[in-house]
Amino acid sequence: CGRDATGALLAQHEVLLQQGWGGAAGIRCLGQPRFFTAASLFARQAEEPRNQILRLTGAAKLRAQASADSEMLAELGVGDLVEAIGGNLEPAGGWLLVRSPLEDRIDVMSDKPLEYQDGWLAVAAPALEADFGTASSAPAPAEETGGAAGLALEKLLVPTDVQMGERVAARVLLETHPVLDALKKLPLFKDGLPNWMPVSVAELYAGRIAGVAKRGRFILQRPSGAMPERVASVPEKLIRPKARMRQTTIAGILGLGLSLVLGLGLHARKWVRGEPLDAGRFALEPLVGWTTLLVVFLTPVTILPCFIFTNSQASTLVVVVWMNMLLYNDLFSE
Repeated sequence: CGRDATGALLAQHEVLLQQGWGGAAGIRCLGQPRFFTAASLFARQAEEPRNQILRLTGAAKLRAQASADSEMLAELGVGDLVEAIGGNLEPAGGWLLVRSPLEDRIDVMSDKPLEYQDGWLAVAAPALEADFGTASSAPAPAEETGGAAGLALEKLLVPTDVQMGERVAARVLLETHPVLDALKKLPLFKDGLPNWMPVSVAELYAGRIAGVAKRGRFILQRPSGAMPERVASVPEKLIRPKARMRQTTIAGILGLGLSLVLGLGLHARKWVRGEPLDAGRFALEPLVGWTTLLVVFLTPVTILPCFIFTNSQASTLVVVVWMNMLLYNDLFSE
């Protein structure tokens, strides 16, 4: 089919869909009938550009119109997050159209659309001077910094490391934990626990970035029915899949090392009591076979589900040790 025929077909099919018609539309091209469903007809259309999340590096005023005389909708501070509509970072006359979040208290069991207010930010000359009143209080215009067109924008708004739709995990520190509470009572930790301890037992919630909230937080949307379905997190507590896989692997390796120490210790105890090294259940050869199984098969197979189910680092370590010692018990118990 020619481009004109294809374009006409798309327009006609869109009208049919709006009128409630579904199914397939049949056309004849070069004498050969071809059938297209609605999904196949519109699959070629370019996806709508996603909003780009930006972080403010300075104070800004959200205006109702692209004018310093228009109503001020909100005052934004350093670290607040906004979304550039359609990912467009080209200011019009020094003004950029953005969405600012309205939600502060997040409903954790919801998938309803987030609430925003659209407005304009002064991000480049001459809008900066008009909005701030004086040029000295506004970020330096582009012509003062070598003429780079987007430099003034980069001074006030910086793209965040994670963007809409990205899959990440949010770390949520626990207010109380039985093991940590017991460790706090020891004289060794009278001045407080090391930072890595609360982090290792923190809950991890995996999801996709669905938007932003007030106080510079990202919103993670999780599958329907998950507990919770929605999580608000600051950027510092977001973990990408590669980093989480690395952390899970390190925890699994530590669990493997602890398992080997325990297994060797139990064997050494039997050897001290007179068990032979070259014969019987506690001979050296079965211990080497158990170690090989742990390194080559059991530990990697245990680490993967821990990553898939978003286990914490401490949970991964415990699961690896439990699985390895369970095999030890099966092989060497009476």
